[in-house]
Amino acid sequence: MITQKLGYTQIALAIIAAYFILAMATNLVNPIFEAPDEHHHFFTAVTIANTRKLPVAGDNLPRQEAAQPPLYYGLSALLIAPLDTAVPTDALWFNPYAQLGNATTRANKNAFVPTASWPWPGYVWAVHLLRSLSMVLGSITLAAIYGSGRQLWPQNPPRALLALALVAFLPQFLFLHASITNDTLIICLCALALWQVLRLWVPVTRGERVMQSMAPTQTRWLLFLLGLTLGAAVLSKTAGLLLLVWAMAALGWLSWRYGRYRWRDLLIFTLGPALLMSGWLLWRNWVLYGDPTATNVFITLAGGDRDLTVWQALAQFGRVWQSLFAFFGWMTVQPPSWVYGVWYGIVGGGAAGILLKTRAWRGKASPRPTPLTTTGHMHEIPLWLAGWVFLVFAGWLQFMMRTPADQGRLLFPALLPLALGLAYGLSQFRWGWLAGGGALITAVTCLVVVIPQAYVRPPVLASVPAAATPLAVRLGDLELVAAALEETAVHPGDWAVMTLYWRPAVPPTAPPVEVIEVLGRELALVGKLHTYHGYGRYPATFWPAAGVVAEEVAVQLATDMAVPTEARLFVKLLDEPGEVEVGRLKVTPREWPAADTAVLAHFGDDIELTRADLVPTGSGVAVHLRWQVTAAPGQDYSVFVHMGDPAQAPLAQADGPPLGGDYPTHLWAAGEVIEDVITLTVPEELAGGRLADGRYPIHVGFYDPATGRRLPVTINGQRQPQDAYGVGAFVTTANR
Repeated sequence: MITQKLGYTQIALAIIAAYFILAMATNLVNPIFEAPDEHHHFFTAVTIANTRKLPVAGDNLPRQEAAQPPLYYGLSALLIAPLDTAVPTDALWFNPYAQLGNATTRANKNAFVPTASWPWPGYVWAVHLLRSLSMVLGSITLAAIYGSGRQLWPQNPPRALLALALVAFLPQFLFLHASITNDTLIICLCALALWQVLRLWVPVTRGERVMQSMAPTQTRWLLFLLGLTLGAAVLSKTAGLLLLVWAMAALGWLSWRYGRYRWRDLLIFTLGPALLMSGWLLWRNWVLYGDPTATNVFITLAGGDRDLTVWQALAQFGRVWQSLFAFFGWMTVQPPSWVYGVWYGIVGGGAAGILLKTRAWRGKASPRPTPLTTTGHMHEIPLWLAGWVFLVFAGWLQFMMRTPADQGRLLFPALLPLALGLAYGLSQFRWGWLAGGGALITAVTCLVVVIPQAYVRPPVLASVPAAATPLAVRLGDLELVAAALEETAVHPGDWAVMTLYWRPAVPPTAPPVEVIEVLGRELALVGKLHTYHGYGRYPATFWPAAGVVAEEVAVQLATDMAVPTEARLFVKLLDEPGEVEVGRLKVTPREWPAADTAVLAHFGDDIELTRADLVPTGSGVAVHLRWQVTAAPGQDYSVFVHMGDPAQAPLAQADGPPLGGDYPTHLWAAGEVIEDVITLTVPEELAGGRLADGRYPIHVGFYDPATGRRLPVTINGQRQPQDAYGVGAFVTTANR
């Protein structure tokens, strides 16, 4: 038994060591300050280290984080006090075009332009040191989860190991614990407090023999340690107040239910130390901010009270759910969908296992131990742990109603009971242990692929690839050497992706801002991007003097743009003269209208006319045409609309490419249905009815603009005179 126990302990240590390695790698891979509010947390600690005073929340670098409880920042200040944490003014370079919170963007995912390079200056060392503090706190959290599992299931160590692995290899847990945030301390203290409560609870439910082995002094010592943990939690984040309420309620219920813990001991050894440690902070907040928790000033500095309803807040839970598993950067970087699929499968399997076991237990005739523990007294421990989860969720919901808080990390104080519940459910299946391996795969993928790719700089090439279109255009201090489109056919809402090849004509003294515009029908703006080069991560002031920077750029097209069309892409530099067209895109609807079965006329072998309507206008008539394409024409044709005898010179005409040139026929493909409106302006003498004949026929057709040759027009196989199709007649005003 001892050998087996040591073996499980060694496995647990190996899992924690693997977590530490992954977290350290994430620490190094993720650029500094590319985690939510990481710079505010950092400068709160720096302020304390430099002034040896607690900061006051205001319009400063700590911002709203200065209103947070100070324990995490005090510990951080002690760590970085020996370092030079001064940040040069040009080093903290906020990206003005950052799309914070927008995970669909391909550009400007970074909140800050990376400026530091090796060897690291002091402030960068300080950032990584504080991230390492988070890693250590995460290790303690994992130890508490494993210890709680062993406390609940002393005869089933693999179940505790599974709970440990699920959290250790949770991508969001790794990312959070490789960043600077006070969340890591409150998560750690909540896990420790729950573990301590279980250590006090489990001996009670195991009966008199175990209780007799615990001396009163030992019990009071455990209660006192719990009080210190609860006090530290209150000094870490406002969720610590919820933890204090829950723990005292749980112990009070134990005292009332079993009579094992005296109320006097609970008040003296647990509640007393907790309040002595944290009471001064509540008083300080009341004096400074008029709020013991300082929540009001936090919300004001974070953007103001949104005053949402419960249902409005719950409507945003979808992103919270995703960010429980994997959501990086400033909520701008997401993994591929299969990563979520793995974790949804883990959660689904755990829930199914709990449900199946609970139903099986309820079906038994005689009472049995709770299906979630092996400690006796059915449902007590799991119900209280579930109560903690509910309390954390309720606290998040109340906070979410007042300020943007759609991040799963805010629910991580409930990680311990969630992990234990998942492990229990999964352990009901023979394949349940595979969940740990699946979690590890997602963690490695996010570390090796997802996060690095989000911040990679464009490469510098010796020459331009032969497939790119040469441009050689000077824009400001830069030369746009060439361009290449990734795709030439897209849909509304898609990304227009291109690679631009740049080099400095002269070294720029200020970082130029790149502007990409996409113009659709009638030159309407249907997509635009402002960014520093390299998706906001490689401004031109960083470029080498030699070589060509191969920059990928993506612009999202408007979902409501008019289609089909041939969109034009233009590149320019902000506040610099000139622009250059770098390519054109075929933009078509995701689904074409259903084809008509009735055909009015065939134009050549490739085009059919299925509808033709004349709508009078103030100056003539609008000709509404519906074309169907049976095969790609492969070249450009012009449409003519002529009024009068088709064998004679037209009395009025409108000639040109379809859709005003916005969707030329060389782009047409089989199965497409094109709606076109051509306006025919009627001469004043016809509109006034001063000619003898008041009906003037209108014909349409196609011709090759290079040769003037018309496409053959046939109806039921019969070729039409002059290769023109009559769509109706214009009637003069006098004869209508």
